[in-house]
Amino acid sequence: MNLLACMLMLYGANAYHDTFNRGCAAFSTGDYAAAIQAFEQIVAEDVTEPAVFYNLGNAYYRSGRLGPAIANYERALHLDPGFENARENLAKAVRETKHRLARPGMPPDWKLSLFFWHYDTGRYTSYRLAMLFWWAFWITATVRFWRPVRYLRRTAAILGVLSLIFGVSAWHKAHPMTLAVAVGDRVAAHYGTDDSETVRFELAEGDRVAVDKQTDGWMRVTTANGDRGWVHAGELIPVGPPYVRPPEPAPSQPEGAAKP
Repeated sequence: MNLLACMLMLYGANAYHDTFNRGCAAFSTGDYAAAIQAFEQIVAEDVTEPAVFYNLGNAYYRSGRLGPAIANYERALHLDPGFENARENLAKAVRETKHRLARPGMPPDWKLSLFFWHYDTGRYTSYRLAMLFWWAFWITATVRFWRPVRYLRRTAAILGVLSLIFGVSAWHKAHPMTLAVAVGDRVAAHYGTDDSETVRFELAEGDRVAVDKQTDGWMRVTTANGDRGWVHAGELIPVGPPYVRPPEPAPSQPEGAAKP
């Protein structure tokens, strides 16, 4: 696991500097619970930066909580698809899960190569490029209207297409597939929204699933293998946004203790 990257230049507010510094200091001394508390506090204040989620993922990983670690690496990569440290740490964490399930909705390699401009750029980068090409289109079209110049019509058409392409890319990034991560050792997926329903399959901590429906404290999920079932919402952490803090792990019982 890579060392924590304390990217302090991301913050302009002294309060966030202090909290971020506190989390980094706690991590460096091995106090991962305090590091988690500091970074979660920043997230709770609606500061959504890839470095914060990356550091939070590292703190959860060092605490032995693969589910929240994987969820926060996913959050960092959603905001910055080029964040290689987060990608490497995510892959390492997934390899340590019981099932090593792939991420639902992962495109094939040919699609990743063909549409690299979509998968390798963040949401805000796509939005800025769309606006840049949009304004360039209108400026070029206006110049072409008042002063016919060779190739300006073709240039305007190309700029218009590029603005549309990156606009669609930004829209898809703003409306991602609802992804969630299992946070329990054995998470039952039922045929229906009742504990009496037959268990169809089980998830292990760190397994990622796509969520397509929610009702009365249940989520209908689908794995990368195509398995579908209903899971208690409290046994999953949504990747978000919104960015929800994971539930605290249930206290372990002494060996031989009776279950409630």
